[in-house]
Amino acid sequence: MNLKFIASGICALALVACGENAQNPELLKGVNFVSAQPGADITLSFDPSELRVYGKIVNLYNGGYTVSGDEIKFEPFASTMMMGPAEAMETEQEYFEFMPTVEKYEYSDGKLTLIATDGKEIIFTQVEELPGAETVTEETATVTE
Repeated sequence: MNLKFIASGICALALVACGENAQNPELLKGVNFVSAQPGADITLSFDPSELRVYGKIVNLYNGGYTVSGDEIKFEPFASTMMMGPAEAMETEQEYFEFMPTVEKYEYSDGKLTLIATDGKEIIFTQVEELPGAETVTEETATVTE
C-alpha cells in the first residue's frame, strides 16, 4: 500500500514537471515581438483572430502558420519588395530562409525562441507596440522565395 502511494506521488510530480514546459499556442495570439539583428530589427506579430503573422525588417511581410503544443510551422511569406541597406537586406534574406525551417518554439517570461530543424535559433522579446505599426496584406505583397 505504501509503495502504491509513493509511486502515485512520483507520477503526479512527473506530470506537473512536464506541464511546466508545455507551450500554450493561444498565448501567442495578439502578441508583438522584436529581435535585434545585424543591420535591422525584426518585428513579428501574431494575429489575434487568425493563424497569421506579420512584421517588418526592411520590407513588410505576412504569412500563415500552424501550431500544436511546442511545434510551429510557418508558410512562405508574402512581402513588399523594397531595397534597403545591404546589411539589413542580408538579415531579411536570412530570416525569410530561416522561418520555413522552424519546427519548435519556446515562449516564457516575454521571450519567444524560434528553433529550426538544424538547431539555429532566433530570440524575440515581447513588446507592447511594434515600431512603425505597419502591416502588409496578401493583396499588397508578392511572395518571396
